Amino acid sequence: MENMYNVEHILRSHGLRATAQRLLICGEILDAGHIDIDTLYTRLKKKIISLSLATVYKNIHSLMEAGIVSELNVEGKKTLYELNIHQHIHHICDNCGKIEDLHIETEDVREKIASLSGRNIIGCKITVYGKCSDCA
Repeated sequence: MENMYNVEHILRSHGLRATAQRLLICGEILDAGHIDIDTLYTRLKKKIISLSLATVYKNIHSLMEAGIVSELNVEGKKTLYELNIHQHIHHICDNCGKIEDLHIETEDVREKIASLSGRNIIGCKITVYGKCSDCA
């Protein structure tokens, strides 16, 4: 239940009402880590029988606009969604396709890019590829 409290706090701090649907959507995304819309809908439909796919899309869009959820595009896969809880780097296994979050601070990378480009860098999304621990 602590995760639900955190999700409720996150929603409210971004100016969104903590509706039952949004709480469930964020909870499923949090549990999965990275999830495509069809899998998300299938899981939610078991909990809310009357839920429509359009409602899921509408809520995902609202959550993305608020900066709570982001998309992860991986070549050859459906678009995945994740909660923006912390800065991290994505590691994608080039053998099995497994996606792992590497909890590494990206500030040094942002500073280096800012220094080299002369631009103000406020954020970054980094994806690295290689073998996961199972495939190595």
